[in-house]
Amino acid sequence: MKCGNCDLTKVVLVNSISEPVDAFGDFIDIFYADQELQRLEKRIQKLKDENEYGELALSYSILSDLCKVKAGILLEEEDVNLDEVNEWKMRNEHYKNLEKEALLKLETDELERGLKTDEESLFAERDSKIKKERKIEDIFDDPGFLEF
Repeated sequence: MKCGNCDLTKVVLVNSISEPVDAFGDFIDIFYADQELQRLEKRIQKLKDENEYGELALSYSILSDLCKVKAGILLEEEDVNLDEVNEWKMRNEHYKNLEKEALLKLETDELERGLKTDEESLFAERDSKIKKERKIEDIFDDPGFLEF
């Protein structure tokens, strides 16, 4: 795949069910991996402070995947530095373990608070039009927010 703006070229693997948008998404993930790593690592402390274990687990999962991508990118280089590849693989495992810990804390927290009733459920229908106030920092720190 080749960027039409900066001519950056990167090989992106596709399979028989891949669509062009899938290849583009993979290309973007590779291109922005470093930026996403830094953004998520900053966000983690805030999530820990707020005991947001679900989002914390998701952030660790994304970080783990990004470390795997970085290791793969390094393996494609001509002069492969195996120490650096192994470092990224170890970071991948570290984030996987942290994800498991966050999920365990989430489960423990839910058990301590008790199970939600149908009225409290995330999936319950609500007639209320109240919206949670969001700060601009929360939007930019959101793991789903794309940066270009």
